[in-house]
This record gives sequence, structure tokens and C-alpha cells, in this order.
Amino acid sequence: MNTKNFTLFDRFLSKYRLSVVTKYVEKGDVILDIGCGVQHYLLTNFKHKFKLGYGLDYDIVNQQNENLVLLNYRYQGNLPLKDDFFDKVFLLAVLEHIEIKDVVALFLEFSRILKKNGRVIITTPTLQCKPILEFIAFKFKLVADNVSDHKHYYIPNEIYDLARSSGLKVNNFKLFQLGLNSLYVLEKLHEPNFSK
Repeated sequence: MNTKNFTLFDRFLSKYRLSVVTKYVEKGDVILDIGCGVQHYLLTNFKHKFKLGYGLDYDIVNQQNENLVLLNYRYQGNLPLKDDFFDKVFLLAVLEHIEIKDVVALFLEFSRILKKNGRVIITTPTLQCKPILEFIAFKFKLVADNVSDHKHYYIPNEIYDLARSSGLKVNNFKLFQLGLNSLYVLEKLHEPNFSK
């Protein structure tokens, strides 16, 4: 997903997503923003709150300053990060861009890198959003061309199953933007039960 060519509408949507997830960035957190984009809005807007913030994206240049670490990285089945290190992992409008065959491994990676009681915060467009997004992207060019890169539009049961199979549980699910976008908050289980 290329974030270098964000339109004004893309920026508006990104800022709106931030308003939905702001309460999940807490004082003293160590956080990871996967697919943070060149703008790394989440990390920039909340760096006064978290203790340490990591951003992964293939569009960015490696850099480190103050409490921020940006790593140029394209997901390939694992994350180059320590076990039990993060309080929160964010995927804001990213999951739909990841190859379906790699998503199960990604959820297992969440479980590995999260601290006990750590959380994953995901926003992803709903299936109902697909025709609208494609219309405004291809007909009116209001959003960046990254809509054509969407691999899959997730329904709640799929996220619940992915969480369950990787030692996580969905603590919160809600729709926003008139039901066109979804928010999932997953928590790492104390003792993952992979049999469910």
C-alpha cells in the first residue's frame, strides 16, 4: 500500500481513524504501528503519550529519535521484533492489504510480540464498503490508488476465528463511518487455548 500519494480525502480518513483509536494509546505504552505510512500519523500525534513507539512500513526510511523508531520493512511472515515487548499493536487500514495466506502467521506474531494482556487494535473496511471505495477511487480518484491493492474485506467471524486460533480474543468490536469501517480490539490471553 503506497502512502506517498495520499489525497486530501485519504488524510481526512486517516485522521478520522485516529479519533476512533486515540483512547487505546495510554501513558507509558510501548506501541507498534504496522503499516504506519510515510506520514506515521499515529506515532506523530501520540508521541507525548507513549513511552516508546515503533513504526513498520516499506515506504519509510529507517530512523530513530527520542521515543520513536521507524523501520523500513515489508511483512514476509514474521516481524523483526522481540517477544513479549509491546503493550499495543495497531493496524489501521492495513489488514486488507496483506496477502490472505500471510494473515494467520501475522496473528500468531501478534501473540508472540505482545506482553501479557497486550492488545491489538485493528481498523479495516467492511465488505459493504468495497463498492463505495472502488467507486470513489476509480471513478472520482478521491482516494489513493491503494484500493486496488485490497486483498480481502473481512467479516467479524473471520477476525474472531483468527484471534481464537492465535491465542487472542476479541474484547471489542464496533462499526464506524456509517458501518463502512470496523474496529476490533483483541487481547492476548494469559494462557492461549488453541483448542477452541
